[in-house]
Amino acid sequence: MGKSAAPPPYSQDDGKALQDWFRTRRDEQPVHQDPATGAWLVLRYADVVAASLDHATYSSELWRAYPTEWGKGDTWGEGRLTEMDPPKHRLLRAVIGKAFTNRTVAGLAPEIEATVERLLDAVDDRAEIDVARDLADPLPVMVIAELIGLPFEDRELLRGWADQLLSFEVGDLAGEELVKAIDAAGAELLAYLREHYRSRRAAPKDDLFSRLATAEVDGERLAEDAVVNLGKLLLIGGHVTTACSLASLVFELLRHPDALAALRQDADLIPAAIEESVRYRPAVVNSLRMTTRETQLADVTIPAGQFVSLSALSANHDERQFDAPERFDIHRQHNQHVGFGQGVHYCLGAPLARTEIRIALAALLRRFPVLERTDGPLQYYRNPSIAGLRSFPVAVGRG
Repeated sequence: MGKSAAPPPYSQDDGKALQDWFRTRRDEQPVHQDPATGAWLVLRYADVVAASLDHATYSSELWRAYPTEWGKGDTWGEGRLTEMDPPKHRLLRAVIGKAFTNRTVAGLAPEIEATVERLLDAVDDRAEIDVARDLADPLPVMVIAELIGLPFEDRELLRGWADQLLSFEVGDLAGEELVKAIDAAGAELLAYLREHYRSRRAAPKDDLFSRLATAEVDGERLAEDAVVNLGKLLLIGGHVTTACSLASLVFELLRHPDALAALRQDADLIPAAIEESVRYRPAVVNSLRMTTRETQLADVTIPAGQFVSLSALSANHDERQFDAPERFDIHRQHNQHVGFGQGVHYCLGAPLARTEIRIALAALLRRFPVLERTDGPLQYYRNPSIAGLRSFPVAVGRG
């Protein structure tokens, strides 16, 4: 992305204009159809939660809207956990969820700490680092690759694929060209994952791909397509949400020096700061659903077969749920944000993301007593559902 590209609305004027727009719409049109995309926007916290919990009405299987001539039959949805509804979703999540329990993630902490130190060692002699490119971006790819069982030396290859798949800008939500372009971008990654899956099936190791190769759902072995698509989801989803959340947290701390000073004094405040940052600037700004039947939300009738956009960015700033929502407050109590989703699609990797961000931020603050914004240009992800920095230069020093 060129340096001249305008920043996305959520970052212009620190997002004030966008949040003002959200506030007005939450009062006057909390559920309304966007004339630009045709999707129905859901902006209030209570409505976003209600729709997220009602998977029977608000389906995640968006691919069912694609014409069959595009080749999007039922098998296309195999293993695409975020694009599945129960009961298949519940069964598959139960299998993979064992890799993301608090206990499993705690066991990964030493490896995460070592990875963070390696990344910081590589920039230790610099007066300026890029928080996104040098730390936030590579860390989750390396951790997820380790978890799945992919070679460490392939990390740059994996980052490249992730970056390519997250570079698409807004278009027709069900447009054939957009769907085909995304499929083409992921083809190399899928071929790569398929090769590794087959090698694990032939010679299992102690990693997630090996366990998935032998796992059963409802008495049947997982199909190869299901495992490969799951691997892609974990790499891309696990990468971007954590990378954006970590960079956004550092960004907000540099905008709020009192909060930064408090974390330097007391690292035990870091978990609360992570939650507040995910509330204030969620990595996934909206989630798409499709109505399976005519329904009513906030006294508005939404027909069947419509795309519905659940806005976490608006819901997390809803004054009906949060006191002074425009205040970044690391001491906020009862912070029940929807930054990691809600309902059956609550982020599977949330415990891992929290652990990575906590370890990375603590190490960054220990390593560099001086941490300041520079005049360097910021670069953002252009994907309409993602909020985050792709380049974030910061001046560092040892005091």
